[in-house]
Amino acid sequence: MSRPRIIIGQIREVLRLALAEQRSIREISKATSLPKSTVSDYVKRAKEAGLSWPLPEDLDDDALESRLFGVSVPAVGAKPMPDLSYLHRELKRPHMTLMLLWVSVPRDPS
Repeated sequence: MSRPRIIIGQIREVLRLALAEQRSIREISKATSLPKSTVSDYVKRAKEAGLSWPLPEDLDDDALESRLFGVSVPAVGAKPMPDLSYLHRELKRPHMTLMLLWVSVPRDPS
């Protein structure tokens, strides 16, 4: 999932101030209203990625994001879905609650 355009614009501004104008982290933080730790992280990532100012013309927002942050892979299926028919059957029993089911349902160790 890509970052919103406004954040990519802020990243470009941080990189411009850091790489072209040689501003300090504190000055950039104040100018962009971003925390110093965030500014420092963006500058560090840009240096690790070998970016310089001006950025290449063919470097669009998505390419810049992938160069700085890598390709994020969403965790698909990280948690198995519960057996809804089992839950439905158990909830029909007297005095059974979701909390009791949560505590009593065996978990998959993997």
